[in-house]
Amino acid sequence: MLDIVYSQTNMFLACIIMGIAMGFTYDIFRGLRKAVPHSDIIVGLEDIIYWFFWTIIFIDNIFRFNDGEFRIYIFVISATGLVIYRHTISSGVFKLIYYILYLVKKCVKKINKSLKNAVNWGKIKISALRKNKKDLDDGHSAKSKKKKKINKKTV
Repeated sequence: MLDIVYSQTNMFLACIIMGIAMGFTYDIFRGLRKAVPHSDIIVGLEDIIYWFFWTIIFIDNIFRFNDGEFRIYIFVISATGLVIYRHTISSGVFKLIYYILYLVKKCVKKINKSLKNAVNWGKIKISALRKNKKDLDDGHSAKSKKKKKINKKTV
């Protein structure tokens, strides 16, 4: 009898934790969507991936903690964990996730701008070198033409 109570307690705690984890992972998706706007197709694909992932986790936990027996209380307890998460720490966690993703986005923009500036600087240097080389080539060929004219006059 004690073994049954122990396994049901484990199932209860696992379902609460799953509900909280579901809310947390969805907050990650929400923060990502707010930091980097997505098209409707990408949002739909993210939702499919989210639900597929959590379906696998649910089924695995049902087999692990409840010997594969589907019970309605499993879903009710998980939903309770999700509601607890949403009404307690979700807003703070979401703001933190969004802030982190915003900083990452800002850093990526700065790095991208620096790389573009470096590439443009390199292009300017290369074009300046080409111009200098062309000027040197033109100057060198002009001197050789003068020498040929001088040689023809003296001959």
